[in-house]
Amino acid sequence: MTIGVPKEIKDHENRVALTPRSVASLVSSGIKVAVERNAGAKSGFSDADYASAGAQVASDAAELYSKADLVVKVKEIQVGKGEHAHILQKHIIFGYNHFESSRELTSAAIRSGATFISFEKVTDGNGQTPLLMPMSRIAGTLAGIWAGFFHNYAFRHDKSLRMKAGADQVKARFIEDFERIIDGKLDAATANSLSLHDKQVVIFGGGTAGEMASRTCHALGAKLTIVEKRDSRRKYLQGLGLGRCSVVASADYDAIKGASAVIGATYDKEKADRMIDEMTLKNASEVRKKVIIDISIDQGGNFPFVDSTGKYAPESMGTIMSPAQMDYFGNVFVRVPNMPSIVPRYASMALSNAITDHVKAIATNQTRPELVRATSIAGGKVLDEAVARAHSLPYAKTF
Repeated sequence: MTIGVPKEIKDHENRVALTPRSVASLVSSGIKVAVERNAGAKSGFSDADYASAGAQVASDAAELYSKADLVVKVKEIQVGKGEHAHILQKHIIFGYNHFESSRELTSAAIRSGATFISFEKVTDGNGQTPLLMPMSRIAGTLAGIWAGFFHNYAFRHDKSLRMKAGADQVKARFIEDFERIIDGKLDAATANSLSLHDKQVVIFGGGTAGEMASRTCHALGAKLTIVEKRDSRRKYLQGLGLGRCSVVASADYDAIKGASAVIGATYDKEKADRMIDEMTLKNASEVRKKVIIDISIDQGGNFPFVDSTGKYAPESMGTIMSPAQMDYFGNVFVRVPNMPSIVPRYASMALSNAITDHVKAIATNQTRPELVRATSIAGGKVLDEAVARAHSLPYAKTF
């Protein structure tokens, strides 16, 4: 079996699924690897790095897909850009598929006859999602940083959003220092520029992303309310010893009303739960305008977005280059589907380290229950009940 690593073509996606180090590990096990030209360039990995690791360098996507049996990629197939045209029945696609969020993507996957195994659906014996957790750590940390960044540097002008002087320098600094920040080593200058001192932050979801957002906001001086429905997870969060932090099972309107920042980080392997409805958001925003960061946007998002014209606009999203939008109620909204791509080298290494063993298992035809459970679509059938339910499609229990 030949593994193929394509260049990501989703807008503003800078990550690569496998780093040269992981490629070298696979090649040393006797597995052939092909990497599309410039696939790792935006993450700081050259074609020469991959060639030195033992990979073949394919000149374009057509050559890459023709060589590959197992395609390992970061983001979902980009149907609007014709990426699905390369997929054949022989292919196994292993990546973040997020089929629940798109009927068009799901239909294209079914028509291809290929097998799609979803990173986000791989669960271990404890019910954890080991291939999602590294990106959740990054996204949660970024959510906390962005809460401080937009609270301090964004301002509203004639129904548009502007940034204060010095914002670009602060952004460059926290990107450069990200590896230290995610490890809890926040320097005084960065902490001061992103300060949330005595500001109320409400975080929906106490999983990996919510925990990292909580840790970061706490380091920036915020008062926290974490909304987490699982009793065991609430006990864990309470044991972290974060000062001025309440961990609760359900949202309190007064906390939302008084919040300067609200972060959504909850979904349960299906579409994200709606945590605040439009009326609650409208009323709470009349008391205090907020920075709202929706980490779960890949799965539909936790909060409704009404654009500045008053139109409900669930498809309207920011990018890592320009993440913030202003909603109809005057809030700063961040809805970015590939947040970790703002730190592509760190994110690519974290992802690659997490998936390499699973890639090797697929390439060597090992049967692993967690990979069987994570198979969303195969042979034209939907094998994931959540995907079938999301699009009212037939569900096949077995391939």
